Amino acid sequence: MAQSGHSGGPQVLRLLNCAAVLRAIRATGSARVTELVEATGLSRPTVTAAVTTLITDGWVEETEDRTKDTPRMGRPARVLRFRDNAQHVLGIDVGPHKVYCAVADFNGAVVTHVRRDVPSMISHSELLEHVKRTIELALNEASVSPTSLAAVGVGSPGIVDEHRGAIVQAPSVPGWNSLELAHWLRQSIDCPVHIENDVNLAIMAEQWNGAGSATDNLVLVQWGARVGAAVVVQGRLHRGAHGAAGEIGFVDLDSEPQGVQPDGLGPLEARIGTAAIIDRARRLGDITSPDAVTVLAAAAAGDALALKVLDDVCAQFARGFAPFLAAIDPELVILGGVITLAGDAVLAGVHRHLGQRALAVPRLELSALGDDAVALGAVRLAAADAEQRLLDSYMSADGLSRA
Repeated sequence: MAQSGHSGGPQVLRLLNCAAVLRAIRATGSARVTELVEATGLSRPTVTAAVTTLITDGWVEETEDRTKDTPRMGRPARVLRFRDNAQHVLGIDVGPHKVYCAVADFNGAVVTHVRRDVPSMISHSELLEHVKRTIELALNEASVSPTSLAAVGVGSPGIVDEHRGAIVQAPSVPGWNSLELAHWLRQSIDCPVHIENDVNLAIMAEQWNGAGSATDNLVLVQWGARVGAAVVVQGRLHRGAHGAAGEIGFVDLDSEPQGVQPDGLGPLEARIGTAAIIDRARRLGDITSPDAVTVLAAAAAGDALALKVLDDVCAQFARGFAPFLAAIDPELVILGGVITLAGDAVLAGVHRHLGQRALAVPRLELSALGDDAVALGAVRLAAADAEQRLLDSYMSADGLSRA
């Protein structure tokens, strides 16, 4: 959106007034001029002038009075609302088995999403083409032009350099190491692109609209084909010095180091991930279940053999997770990923085995966000960046820093 105005002291003040009014409207969704005067402390003429500028710039519009059914004398009061569809953001979840894109309005409300499964063992260039095609499908389905995107958030497995927008190391995705993913995306998308570890984005989604919304100290464990964790301490995401905080899938339980497995899995996730779950079921005599999903669903239904499989992997998980838990001591641990199909049975198993290894066992809950978690976190990341830059565009002028 184009900004109006010229440089100079009075214009800077007008822009700062616009920022104050815009923030007040964003805080409530919609407001009358009188309410904006009260919220900002600005005079009515100043608020009216700021509203006119914001309408001209395309960020604010007049809408129906919220009390239209109440009789009133004289001309109805102007009710202003933020145009959340003025621009959009895009959240992308990229993994070795799927690409998931969610298109959302400026407030982060998802308009549409597209999920595409990725064939196994494809090259990184083929995976990038899947990403490009999924983005195109999602934008077309939402009738959103790439030029109207305000920001893009991307979640990827592995260690991420969020400042460079690069994947530093991702053993589970062939060819993904040292990939300048943000640079590649910006060749076709002309807006800021932010790359983050996928589990970090999932915990952002849990804080935003999930089980962790009322908790400042929590851990999310994403448990599926891979196993990883994300940590929030005192309300802030903890990445660690090298961006590797929470990479519990690479915890080694053996006396001799096992290292990264040939399939790219870490030692712990090789023992408790979905491949290990179905393998354990086979060893115990289950010859009918086609995959781990079926085994976990059977455990939720009380099947004895499936519960034995689940108990075995919960025991292995507790061995690897208990030292991590002792270092963090969170109030809440959220379990996400495919493992949630086991329902309360996995909560009971993890709680029991952690109780044998940890001094303090935190509250355990299942994620309700499912397959959407990473993409929702990516949307949240993109929307927060877009909003901050919008406010900065009014609050910074002629090189002045934000007030």
